[in-house]
Formats: sequence, C-alpha cells, structure tokens
Amino acid sequence: NDVSYTPNQTTVREVQWNMADLPSASSSESATTTSWKPLIIVLTAVILVAAIAAVATPFLIAYFKTGSELKKPIIIFSNSISKAIVQLMEKSFKGQQKRAHACILLQHQQQVQQLLLQQQRRQQQPQRRPLPLRRLRPQPLRVRTSINNPHQQSVTFLFLLATTTTTTANLPAACSSYTTISDSTRSVSYSGSSGCDSSSFSSSGMWVRFTGSGGTTIPTYAPGTSVCGTSATGWYASALPSSGATVSGTLCYQWTGSTCEMSSSIQVANCNTYYVYFLYPPPGCYLRVCTV
Repeated sequence: NDVSYTPNQTTVREVQWNMADLPSASSSESATTTSWKPLIIVLTAVILVAAIAAVATPFLIAYFKTGSELKKPIIIFSNSISKAIVQLMEKSFKGQQKRAHACILLQHQQQVQQLLLQQQRRQQQPQRRPLPLRRLRPQPLRVRTSINNPHQQSVTFLFLLATTTTTTANLPAACSSYTTISDSTRSVSYSGSSGCDSSSFSSSGMWVRFTGSGGTTIPTYAPGTSVCGTSATGWYASALPSSGATVSGTLCYQWTGSTCEMSSSIQVANCNTYYVYFLYPPPGCYLRVCTV
C-alpha cells in the first residue's frame, strides 16, 4: 500500500487516445437509423405507385371506351366524304368524255361538209379536155467541124485592137483631164445651209466631173429654190451631147419665182458613161450648181 505510482506523460496520452476510440451510445443509435433509411424510401415509393395506379385505372378505362365509341362516326363521315369525292370525279370524267365525243363529231361533220363542197365545186367547174399528144419527130444531130486558122485569129485580134483604139481616140480631151467633185450637199434632195460656187471653180473656167452620193450629172430641170445647199439653184437648160461629142449650153439659176433668173454659158462633153462640164464661177451669191 505504501507503494506510490506516478504515471508519466506517455501513459496518460495513450489512455486518453484509447478512450476516444471507444464507441459511444449516440454513435450506435445513428448507425441503426442509417441502415433503415433505404428501406423506408423504397416502401413509400411502392405505396405511391400503387395508389396512383388504383386511382388512374378507372379513368383510363373510361377514356379508351369513349375513344372507341367516337371512332365510329368519324369513320362513317370520312367514308361518306370519300364516296362523294369519287362520285364527283366520275361525273367530271364522264362530262369530259361527252365533250370529247362532241368535239370529234363536230370535226367529222366539218370535214364531211368540206368534202361535199369541194365535190360540188368540181362538178360546177367546166371539164377541160386534155391536149392531144404530139409525136416528136426524131431529128438527126448536126455537128459542125471547123479548122482553126491561125491567120484568121490574128486578123480578128488586130481588128479588135484597132476598133478599141479608134473608140478611145474619138473621145474628147476633156474626158481624160478634169477635176472631180464629190459633194452630197449638191443633191436636189438636200436642204441645208446656203452655199455658193464663187470659189468652187476657176475664174477662167475648168472641166468638172461630179461623183459620189450627191449625184453625177447636173439636172436638166428646175429643182426649186433653197435646195442643193443654196438659195438659187443651178440646172442645165439645153440639150445634152451624144456619145463622144461636146456641145455648148446654158446653165440657169432658179430664184424668186423664175426658173432662169440668171444664167451663164457652159460646155458639156459626153464621155460614154459620164459627163464632164466646163464651168465658171457664178455671177453672184448665193448661187450653186445642183446634181442628181
């Protein structure tokens, strides 16, 4: 009994640690409660499902019964509509067939009427007698043979050359020496600004040939005033020369109601296919030579 025991620090700590590891009463109770929780949840879920099924079953049965009863009038209505549509289609098809038959009959009648009219016209027309056939008499073929003569060919060739040279030599000298004027405003159908020939020709006179779209000859009639691009229009008032000849004539200017208000003397040469004119400047302005 007198023995004294003084525990050290290590033994006290070990005892405290061992006491902390021992299970308490509260911990044992919590363990038992946590083991029963899943079972309770499952049971409540089963009870809820059974209750919902018991309540919903009569409603579902009533719903399906009423649905089956409603199907009958819907089916009857749809059948009646389909029958009506089929009947309408049959009627329209029959109507189209009748119309097609009527059109065919009309076309046939028209063709028959046309044929009858053609026959009547043929009967009314006088019958033409066919022309009698003529017998063709056979004719013998005639073949002409000729022997080429080189002397004859050379003589003909020389004759042609001589003829051509003679024709060219007979043309006036003016046909190979002239001034060409191509001016569309000189046409009798042109009515533009007023022009004048005061500077168009030489003061001593010059041979002129007109070409182009405006015209190639001076008109032999009074074309009127205010045409040819001028006020007083010039035209040839004499007879034209024959082929290869040169003549003198009068060039008139139409103005203020007179077809030959002013005039001048000119010469005209016939160059077979065209004319050349020996022209002078006009006596005043606005005077100009026209072409056609």
